[in-house]
Amino acid sequence: NEFLFATGDCKKWLIAKRWSVMGWYANAPRWIEKSSTKNRRYTARWYRRHRNKEDPWVSLEDHGRSWNRGKILYGERSYGNWHAKSIRS
Repeated sequence: NEFLFATGDCKKWLIAKRWSVMGWYANAPRWIEKSSTKNRRYTARWYRRHRNKEDPWVSLEDHGRSWNRGKILYGERSYGNWHAKSIRS
């Protein structure tokens, strides 16, 4: 019933309920149960759009400010590009 998203070294991670990750949404607040940055429940704005094969985007903070701060933890289809560049650096 829960997903764990993490970097390979587990320094950055989050736990989210399945219902928070699944469904269709765009820039919508989704619940994070706990993460490497907060030890409590909070929301972050993610994307899971019907026609975008790189979705869902799962991040520690709102997607709009996460991609260039190394806070993206998951992009579907191994999508990285500039979204994941700072997390790999």
